[in-house]
Amino acid sequence: MTSQGDAARFGWLRPDVLSIAAGALIAAVAPLDRFDYVARGLTASALADAAPSTQVLLVTASPEALRDGLCARSLPGLLERGRARGALLVPPADAFCGGDAAGRAAGAAPVVRMPPGLLRLSAGEVVGFFPLAAEERAAELGALGVSAAPWVLKKAPQSVPAVSLRDLADGQVPAAALEGRVAVVGVGAGGVAPQAVATSALPPAKGIAAVLGGLLDGGRRASAPIWAPALFVLLAGGLVWLARRRHGSLVATTALFLATFALAAGQSVLAARAEASLFPLPSTLFGLAVAFAGVMILRGLAVQRSVDRAAELIQRAALFRMQGVHTLRDEEFWPRVARLAEQAHPADLVLIAELPAGSWHLRFWNDRSDPRGGESLVAERRHDVRRPPYSSEQGVPAIRLARRFLTKQDMPAVVVPLIAFGEIEGYVFFCGPVAEQTFSREPERAEHVGRELALLLRRKRLARTAEADAGGAGDERAGRAPEDDLVEGARVALDDLQLFGSMLRSAPVGLLYADAFGDVRFVAPEFAKWLRARDVVVPAESASAALPPGSLTLGDVLGATSAGSAAVSLSSVMASDEGIELSVSAPEPYVLSVRPLRRESDGSTWIAGYVAALIPVKQPAPGSGNVRPLAARDATDPLCAFQLGDVVADAVASAARATGRAVRLEPIRGATHALGHRGELGQVLEAFLTDVAGRGLPGHGPVVSVREAPQGVQLSILDVGFGLGLPESALQRVLTAPGAAPAGLEPLGRLILAVEDSHGHAELKTNDGWGITLTVTLLRAHPRVGGSAHEGGKPAAQNVIAIGRASPK
Repeated sequence: MTSQGDAARFGWLRPDVLSIAAGALIAAVAPLDRFDYVARGLTASALADAAPSTQVLLVTASPEALRDGLCARSLPGLLERGRARGALLVPPADAFCGGDAAGRAAGAAPVVRMPPGLLRLSAGEVVGFFPLAAEERAAELGALGVSAAPWVLKKAPQSVPAVSLRDLADGQVPAAALEGRVAVVGVGAGGVAPQAVATSALPPAKGIAAVLGGLLDGGRRASAPIWAPALFVLLAGGLVWLARRRHGSLVATTALFLATFALAAGQSVLAARAEASLFPLPSTLFGLAVAFAGVMILRGLAVQRSVDRAAELIQRAALFRMQGVHTLRDEEFWPRVARLAEQAHPADLVLIAELPAGSWHLRFWNDRSDPRGGESLVAERRHDVRRPPYSSEQGVPAIRLARRFLTKQDMPAVVVPLIAFGEIEGYVFFCGPVAEQTFSREPERAEHVGRELALLLRRKRLARTAEADAGGAGDERAGRAPEDDLVEGARVALDDLQLFGSMLRSAPVGLLYADAFGDVRFVAPEFAKWLRARDVVVPAESASAALPPGSLTLGDVLGATSAGSAAVSLSSVMASDEGIELSVSAPEPYVLSVRPLRRESDGSTWIAGYVAALIPVKQPAPGSGNVRPLAARDATDPLCAFQLGDVVADAVASAARATGRAVRLEPIRGATHALGHRGELGQVLEAFLTDVAGRGLPGHGPVVSVREAPQGVQLSILDVGFGLGLPESALQRVLTAPGAAPAGLEPLGRLILAVEDSHGHAELKTNDGWGITLTVTLLRAHPRVGGSAHEGGKPAAQNVIAIGRASPK
């Protein structure tokens, strides 16, 4: 008990409190006397009074007038006629104007020499007068108003009237100008204009006249009491201490600057009105700095290591813990859902509509700077899910294409209801021509995305409902200190984080984890290196390899592959429980495996995240230097049935745009359903046509035709010889060895290899001087009779037989 009482009694003896007391003591003692003296002088000079002086007149005498004895002859008479208060002679004028009391008539105005030792100087300027007790002319100087004054709010030099002694003696200036004034006589330049007389006076005459004028007008100033700066430091230090205790270091620093500003402003206001008001500014600021250092630096140094460690633990724990979908605020949850939908389905704009519980009216969100800005994009204002376009005329929600739904009337929108277990959780709208084209070509993609988003929204709703029902548990935890939860949570998260980070850093393959929103949260160094090599911006890694949400998305990772767009790949991942595998060849051959992480809840499975692995492909040892290995085929371009006419039309249009030359396409005859690798054929055909059209002469572009022949589907390209500028014999060599085509014929070689990979063949034929024709023949795919669905019950995109199983696009 005694020790606790002593601790309570002396609890105020903390470093921060002691530093405030030390700062106040420093301000009272004022150890920086020399700097304080200069600061007081500068303060008095800065507050100079600009009102014209009625007590002092500056009289300048040129050296010629002094040598002629003008001052000694005329000054007494001028003072008497002008009824002046007296004259103060400033050296060296006192040697020529007299100034002794002897010989002066009784009652005459005193003429007194100014002893240089009486002047108080600061920064080279006259600021006041020393005491006059030891001076033999003290009585006469006192009669002129010269008295002890440490500092004076002097008159501004331009406010002190000034005349020339010659003008006074010649009568050009009436002697009445001296009435009631003290004439400060000093040496000045002769022959100057009347308005330049004041500036022609030599120092210290100007300074003495200005200070004496201020002194006679009540400008005497002295130091403030020693308790005044000490009290200021105590109050300012207490303000800084309180600000740091309640609001932190930034507010405390702001309080320090406000206190400093108040000191400067208060000094100006007090010095202009009160006599004993000049603070020792440097000493006061030094005391305030000592108090601030004790409050901020000393205490901060004592706990800096602990604070840094705690901040590191909290930051790493926050990055590691995957925040549940039900714990996110609506302002963060719905834009992240919109971001996930935008990755999974191509669209110019994605809107997410929330259906609040017990309501029939939607609330719109989008992934933009203003998440609630989606409301202004929708032209339909009722937002009632029981009416079109949200439901059919019969009131049944279904995927449909809506027009005039947005404020931009020309932008279509694919309306996808998010239904889970028969209940509507919300809607997603894929807007724009890109979304319309994707929906018409692959309607099943919107269905896949809608199902997964509906399960995600259902999970959020059920979790929040469960939390609301279990509200009593929160009351039991209310008595627990928040610091205990923070420390315990940080410790648990740190243990898991260290284990997970060690696994990522030591894994032999690149690993990646993305959460349910498609945001990459963990990426291994090997994976990050591969992404940077493919021009993907990867944020700086933390010590645990964790990334903040939104810094890198799974769509960005899938978009780095050479297998098409990111949206196709992400929708494939959503639609497959086993995931997908993509073969990539640059900078080294890898297999990128991406699969969803599903969890079971409420009798259904939903995607809780995604995991990806980057597996290097070992190349077989070369058997011989003159053997060329076959290139690995991309898994996303399988052998399938397609319309060759569509592929050729797209390639012709792309070649014409790229070269600016005319590439003629004859009318397509027949359905032209062919079998082959559609993606590879389209790429190499476009490159070949671009090469041929770019080399050809103007007006002699290639002519392309597609038709069905008895042996298969044929593609003919006329004028190949003109475009390449080579004879038929040189082109025939490419047919024999397309993989080793001569320089300039590489596009033709790649086209022939692609045709052979699709089980077709190519030939070259001379047309009797009319150019060389390249003919490509592919296997025909026969139409399906009466077929309306693919295997698995999915609607068929075309009425053709697809040979082999193609992975979803």
